[in-house]
Amino acid sequence: MSEEGEEKENFIEKLNKQFTDFVGSVFGESGKDFIEETSEKIKEFSSGAIEKFMEFSDDVIEKLNLNENEQVIKARDSVEDLLKQAGLLKEDEEEEDF
Repeated sequence: MSEEGEEKENFIEKLNKQFTDFVGSVFGESGKDFIEETSEKIKEFSSGAIEKFMEFSDDVIEKLNLNENEQVIKARDSVEDLLKQAGLLKEDEEEEDF
């Protein structure tokens, strides 16, 4: 990941933590718990949606016989790698080859 990307990620993490702390100080522990639970659910939803989209794109690649198109596969693999690095897509124990 680039240095700029890491800075943005760290900034977002700091912002999320400060927001959670703020909510906790205003609404107490129950407010803080609510924000943390909601954040986790959103992350799970986003990850699930991205996973389904990648499955859909793999299906389209297969049905359109684009498995042999190096440019398409490289682009798909690049997107997948970036999503995994960002923690939005889980590492598969058994990778599919296209």
